[in-house]
Amino acid sequence: MRFSDYLFGGIYLTACRFANIERFASYVTDVVGADTEVASASAASALLREAADRIDTAPESVVSTEEEAQRRLVARDLRLMASAELERVDEFSSVEERLDHFGPRLQALIADLGLDVRESPLRIVDSFPEPFHRFDWAAFAPDSEDEENFGIPSGVYFRRDKLRPFYSEALFAHEVVHTVTGRVDPDVYAMGLEEGIAEVLGTCYAGSAVLPEKALKNILVHGRHGVQRPKLWTVYLNHMRQASLIYDVFGLDGLSELIRSGRKAIHDAEHAVLSGDVRDLDLPKGKGDPKTTRILDFACRGYLSAHVFSPLECLVLLSVRRGSTVAEICGDAGVDPQAGVPVLEKLGAGSALFVQNGNEIAYSNVERYLRAEESAHTALTRYLPL
Repeated sequence: MRFSDYLFGGIYLTACRFANIERFASYVTDVVGADTEVASASAASALLREAADRIDTAPESVVSTEEEAQRRLVARDLRLMASAELERVDEFSSVEERLDHFGPRLQALIADLGLDVRESPLRIVDSFPEPFHRFDWAAFAPDSEDEENFGIPSGVYFRRDKLRPFYSEALFAHEVVHTVTGRVDPDVYAMGLEEGIAEVLGTCYAGSAVLPEKALKNILVHGRHGVQRPKLWTVYLNHMRQASLIYDVFGLDGLSELIRSGRKAIHDAEHAVLSGDVRDLDLPKGKGDPKTTRILDFACRGYLSAHVFSPLECLVLLSVRRGSTVAEICGDAGVDPQAGVPVLEKLGAGSALFVQNGNEIAYSNVERYLRAEESAHTALTRYLPL
């Protein structure tokens, strides 16, 4: 396995605090090459700890700059990942083998919803076939028109360099849903609500049957709630919210019927959602799935994505407690008071998470959110890598 396989596996199994997955991964792989071969989960844990030590060379030193704060926080995330269940990455010899194992089960789950997805072979390629070779996607499912116009065989295509443990299984399930509409009315352009339905039926429903819940939640946090990431992923989140509204009223049966009906029907349903007429849709009503409902409640309604700060702000904020003095907070955070005091005053005025009275914290909700993180198995207070 490559170092990047363990890195992303650790990310999805751990409540890391970073708020931009690409920046974090780039920062770490500049220290440890992405393609560095790693023999086992225990070796990966040791390499993650070594990377943490190389990034934060003096963990007991006092922090005074954003870069120093970032090093401290990145090192903390890496040490958390080093303690994760990385042996779950070791269950297979490669991500390709994971997909070969879980792919048929994911297809069967979606087929059980009445969707014809069994003719959706997995195709792992170094680059996508033309004219899709310019896109930087991790995966895509060509329509029947693409086969007719460009000679692209049907299936779900993955770029080899974009494969990741856990994430690729969830993405495969998402893309498999698209293969149905791609045969019904391929002349109608995809996107829109179809992406949201693929998130619900594929990523959430099928994905929750094969992935650990904490991994699926973190896939959605980093993939859909990331900060300063490509706008496309915010679009996906918003369409997932639209699909969750239809799911709340019509369950899995209603969403499955829309996929069977094709893209024109899906676009019409999106108009109904935007008009506030979702309950007037002519769809069969069915039950939801408890795991899917739990994931959707978390990703679409429950997760707080607003508490993102600069590295120095985050480092200081994590030590705020009711009754603590400014000096105690800076000391606990390992931050130079000359740098920490103005940051704390700015946070108190802008975050609404605590109230500072002179040199003491009069009220604080920070500790409540930290306790909530433990039960949610994901970070709420996060930092944006520089």
